[in-house]
Amino acid sequence: MITSAAVKVQPINRTWEGIALVGIIILALLLALVNLPYAPRTWFDEGSHLHVPKTLVQRGVYADISSEGFRYYGPTVGVGPTVMLPIALVFQLFGVGLLQGRLVIAAYGLLAFAVGFALARKIHGGRVALLSLALSLASRTVGFDGMVEYSRQVLGEIPGLAFLFLGALAWISALHSRDRVTVLSSLAGLGFGLALVTKNQFVLILPPTLVLLALLDWRYYRAGNWAHRLLPVIIACACFGLWTLVQLQFLGPGGFAANLAQTRQAAGGAIFVFDREASLRAVRYIIQPYGGLLLPALAYGLWRCRARTPQALSELLLLLLPILWLCWYLVSLGWPRYAFPAVAFGALAVARLLADMIGTLRTGRRPILAWAVVAYAALIIALPITLSAQAILQADDSAQRMAAYLDAHVPTTSIVETWEPELGVLTDHRYHYPPISLLDTAVRQTWLSGPALRYDGLSDRPQFVVVGSFGAWVGIYAGEILERDYTLTQHEGLYNLYVRRP
Repeated sequence: MITSAAVKVQPINRTWEGIALVGIIILALLLALVNLPYAPRTWFDEGSHLHVPKTLVQRGVYADISSEGFRYYGPTVGVGPTVMLPIALVFQLFGVGLLQGRLVIAAYGLLAFAVGFALARKIHGGRVALLSLALSLASRTVGFDGMVEYSRQVLGEIPGLAFLFLGALAWISALHSRDRVTVLSSLAGLGFGLALVTKNQFVLILPPTLVLLALLDWRYYRAGNWAHRLLPVIIACACFGLWTLVQLQFLGPGGFAANLAQTRQAAGGAIFVFDREASLRAVRYIIQPYGGLLLPALAYGLWRCRARTPQALSELLLLLLPILWLCWYLVSLGWPRYAFPAVAFGALAVARLLADMIGTLRTGRRPILAWAVVAYAALIIALPITLSAQAILQADDSAQRMAAYLDAHVPTTSIVETWEPELGVLTDHRYHYPPISLLDTAVRQTWLSGPALRYDGLSDRPQFVVVGSFGAWVGIYAGEILERDYTLTQHEGLYNLYVRRP
């Protein structure tokens, strides 16, 4: 068993530490910015999120939009104003575009990268911080995205992660402070609260984690005071509660009760599923990150936290979050993206495990085994980064090509039926999208073999229909009707444009 008493990570030479840090920063910048508009190819969730800042800038309304009017739920509920408003500001200054929106998320990604490094350095020192920084770039698996990919898409995970890191850094600083506990604890609550506002799924994990930490500190660690135990959770929940009230009262045309029902429906049925196949998918995913070391690293980290010290309590914060997150993930729909924040936090635990393993083996005069661990660490970092780099270099501009074709050949006054909301960001056509209420049914049908998806959008005889990756995936448009009544006039990658026959 590795013991913290037996392992003392020596500080590395500051010059080499600086060189390594600069190298990782340059790599992170390249991975964040190269081919940003085209890799990964834009898709359903990203497009729906970008509708809100575009509608706000062009029409002055904080809402999604379809040809029949505004839609106040869906993307307005799933991702908060901490994402929508900065993108709207960039749209106002530099015009509406996918690149502009993605640059905001890339900036959030670099912020999360920097604060994550500061957090790791504060807790574990320079060597572990550098290792965790490299591991965060390598958080993808062979088949699923990681921090690099999520930092290049307009989603809520990366901004939420940045605020979580900021909150955690302030929380740990407050724990070790003597004269600024109240201020730092309040800042921790604000950081955590902004994370809850950014991505509402975080509310399932973060408040219970903070409450559990307060109880453990009160009864076991006795490292903090009551301001440190209570202010973060109170302020965080107040932030989320205030934003929820704003949504329910002002972001919809109905009354409070009607808006509440719409909000609950828009959240979908993917949060608590308790489906065997979904749980098996979740298990298959969580054993993969960091070469299979995520779960062992979390277990080892818990073992380190047995000491009744501020250091142990600090480490526990960064362990309880991913552990509780993964427990929820096992009973959710099993989307890998749901587990990403836990995987991102797990990079620090894996770095601590690897550093302690190498240190223990060197102290025990087992250099061959120590070098074997070093080689394995290099492999689990290099392989995912290589996969991310390959994905970035394989740019896909099919959405932009289809948008250019629509601009050239389809009047902007015509209604285009589609379930590819990203096109609504790339062009100014009038798009009609299926109702938001069908999204949960479509996902359940595809992932859980749920009830058949029924939609009669073609019964209105739209002149133009675009079927892309999402529409084809869920089978929203009847193939026999498209074949009988429409002519395929343009094909761009996964996008097909159909024109109704006379």
